[in-house]
Amino acid sequence: MKNNIDTEYQALCIISEMIKKFGLLHVLNISEKDTITLQTVRDDLEKIIQANGYRMNYDKNIKNTIIKL
Repeated sequence: MKNNIDTEYQALCIISEMIKKFGLLHVLNISEKDTITLQTVRDDLEKIIQANGYRMNYDKNIKNTIIKL
């Protein structure tokens, strides 16, 4: 049986980079159905970050992609 372990900080940073990449999709042709699915995935990834006590950082002047709450 697995121990209850918090998600590693590095994993959360990778997830935050994935979320930022979603922003690049707005210039591409994507079906409405796929857009809805992608938004759901993005929201769920952001929930993982928040559930671990962090929030996304969209300020380009700050190096870290996530910030501790």
